[in-house]
Amino acid sequence: MQKLRLFSAILALAVAATLIARFGMTMQEKEISVSGAVWNDVRYFTIWANTLVGFTSVAIALGRVPPQWLTAGLTMAIALVAIVFHVLLAGDDPRTGLDWVVNGMLHTVIPISFIGLWLFALPKGRLVWRDLVIWSAFPILYSIYAIARGAVDSEYPYFFLDVAVIGASGVALWVAGLALVFLVGGAILIACTQRFARV
Repeated sequence: MQKLRLFSAILALAVAATLIARFGMTMQEKEISVSGAVWNDVRYFTIWANTLVGFTSVAIALGRVPPQWLTAGLTMAIALVAIVFHVLLAGDDPRTGLDWVVNGMLHTVIPISFIGLWLFALPKGRLVWRDLVIWSAFPILYSIYAIARGAVDSEYPYFFLDVAVIGASGVALWVAGLALVFLVGGAILIACTQRFARV
């Protein structure tokens, strides 16, 4: 238990340091205030997922046990962050220096760390099928938020949410696809945990 709390504390500190560095770079790049940088960056699903990982890690470090539906859903969310980045967005990434480090933390190191934490240390035997509703709602609600912001300031966080580029039907397909990923991934996750719980 002490090792779990220590690892969670280290992960929480890593998330905090990474987000602070990210906001600092945004402040410098756009010449805006701290609040402006935070507001700019919270348009990204990556920031939302990593922030939730940070808060959840703090709770575990303090000896609390978050609900299993939360930790499992967050595991899928942070895994999606890593997969979408490396499959669709990375390409020939030109980042260097601190930008490269922060990007690697957000999209690789923190996701792998939390996934490992969930797989090897967190309870998962009480997941139920109705959890799928909550999990699939997460990407849909985020997409609605991001699209609404984009409609106001014409800045979309990802190409697959940019109505001006791929059209409303294209965005709808992408959002439906993301929700489907959560549904299928969640169904597999629940089936596996229930199966192993009976072994």
